[in-house]
Amino acid sequence: MSSSEPLSDDFVEELEKMLDETKQTACPPCVKCGWCCKHTVCYYGEWDYEKNQCKYLTEDNLCSKYDEINAFEESQKLEIRLFGSGCCLNYENPDRLQILKKFQK
Repeated sequence: MSSSEPLSDDFVEELEKMLDETKQTACPPCVKCGWCCKHTVCYYGEWDYEKNQCKYLTEDNLCSKYDEINAFEESQKLEIRLFGSGCCLNYENPDRLQILKKFQK
């Protein structure tokens, strides 16, 4: 078996910097279109088969478990959280595009 050299401090520092930059730019800001909750549920969600969306999605496209989820994730000291990361379902998302068009007018 061959042994490998440990990663240099410079390499690890550059990698961490790159990951931090990616976290900042990977997903554009959420516009509260509800698309994500109308197509699948997150770890905390539950599917409503009658409405065909997450049962915790409110009429104004907000999560009714928002405070509960944030409190739990804070108690766990999670670095990456459900809310605040932006919209990662933005490609060709018609609901998002419609809201963005309204903002442009």
